[in-house]
Amino acid sequence: MEVPGFSRKQHENPFDYTDDQLAEKQIALKTMKELYPDVPAYYAELVYDMCKNSTQEEIDKIKEKVESVPFKYAKKEINEIKEN
Repeated sequence: MEVPGFSRKQHENPFDYTDDQLAEKQIALKTMKELYPDVPAYYAELVYDMCKNSTQEEIDKIKEKVESVPFKYAKKEINEIKEN
């Protein structure tokens, strides 16, 4: 339904994907949803954008940080496990 004086809201495109890239992203997200049905769409999209727009070196740094730096609340969880 068109309302005079108002335009439809456009989907956000912060990475300036082309129409072809947006179609490729939708296919990739659909495939990810089939492979990992329990993962929320927000996180699947986040991972897609990160992998598509980051270099392999940046991704490797993130992986290393995840493995070496404890999660912010991990200390609490570890202490709770030790107490039980």
